[in-house]
Amino acid sequence: MRSSTSRHRLGTPVALLLAAATAVGCQSSAPHQARAHDPTPSQPTYFAQYGVSTHAYKPHRLNPSVDGSLFIVGMQWTAWNAREAVGSGVAHVNDCKPDCADGSYTTHQVSVRLARPRELCGSRFFTAFRVRGSGYHTYARWSGVACR
Repeated sequence: MRSSTSRHRLGTPVALLLAAATAVGCQSSAPHQARAHDPTPSQPTYFAQYGVSTHAYKPHRLNPSVDGSLFIVGMQWTAWNAREAVGSGVAHVNDCKPDCADGSYTTHQVSVRLARPRELCGSRFFTAFRVRGSGYHTYARWSGVACR
């Protein structure tokens, strides 16, 4: 297992793909808009896998990046409610050197926090994603998911 100190920002190619997927996806023909919804909902709050419309509730594997440069396996959730989800797992991070297709993965024990729930496209989704671990951390926020 190779480990290195890195700060992976979903800001490089991953954020661009997330932004494209979420911006295009919420421009569907249905007039859905992201809006805050504070009261405790009767419906579950989901995580949007791959930055698109795949719904995941307490998944064992998180896929926050569209291109696969970051995925987290073995997720154990200690909390999952209407406001946040907290858990831990093993992050696999592509260094994308010399490029993402030829990069190599490092693994990191991490804690994960999902937050900022919003109603999007008729369902509730966490829209903030934070990962922290020894030698690695990242944070991302997105405003939408692809509507079907």
